[in-house]
Amino acid sequence: MPQDDRQGAGKMRNVPPGTTVDNTVVHPLNFDFFMCSHFGLQGTSRPCHYTVFEDDNDFTADDLQKLTYYLCHTYVRCTKSISSPAPVQYAHLAAFRARQHLLTTMDESSAASSSSGSSDYHPLPEAVKRAIKIVDGMKDTMYFV
Repeated sequence: MPQDDRQGAGKMRNVPPGTTVDNTVVHPLNFDFFMCSHFGLQGTSRPCHYTVFEDDNDFTADDLQKLTYYLCHTYVRCTKSISSPAPVQYAHLAAFRARQHLLTTMDESSAASSSSGSSDYHPLPEAVKRAIKIVDGMKDTMYFV
């Protein structure tokens, strides 16, 4: 929460969007920071905690934090900024969709193997490959959004 109530954003007086903390409460040696990138519409805004493991581009701390903040504004499902960068949300959606494909495939394969009793059961890795295979026409699209 802001120290001065007049600096708060919205009726809940949360920290303003883009507030970044990269000292005092972070790890003393690691490159990490907290960022509240979204406007808290209801309740208390919770910042995301970011830890940088590898920086091949030699970003400064300010540049990396700015890029992170900007990526929170590019999510296609929402007209406002979100709490974490859009690529993170897209990875979450793709993983959820892949999980749904796997569960469907596993249910169908277990039903088929138990009802038919045949020995032509396909091992799970092959079923997994078939379940998450993407049709060629959809490979360059964000179909999971």
